[in-house]
Amino acid sequence: MELCNKPYARGGWLGMPYEENGCVKFLKRAFAEMGIDTGEDFSFFRDARRFRKVENPEFGDVAVFKEPPTDHVAWHVAMMLDYRRAIQCAQSTNGVGKIDLTRYPWSDTLKGFYRLRESKIQNPKSKIACFSP
Repeated sequence: MELCNKPYARGGWLGMPYEENGCVKFLKRAFAEMGIDTGEDFSFFRDARRFRKVENPEFGDVAVFKEPPTDHVAWHVAMMLDYRRAIQCAQSTNGVGKIDLTRYPWSDTLKGFYRLRESKIQNPKSKIACFSP
């Protein structure tokens, strides 16, 4: 079973507890699983030059949300699993969980999808492929 479909208690990601800056920490962990070195801090994700905005998201793209009402944060990020589903970490989902971007509140607060300018993904779907059968 893959990381996105496996409970945290069994070595997967689902239900991994929330911690401060959890969405960015989780994104950092997911990118590391794909072989992308994001450095020691969060500056990798703040550098807009590393990403380009896309209209049609794919696995590994970053979804950015502004002020989702479920959490009291200015910005939130998630990693896309396919064109409409993502995996993210938030207090409102009690940690790591999958979300459907066509549903509220995600649909109302989505600001865009972003892809790495230089594809550095070494193992895009190996260990973390999160697709439902």
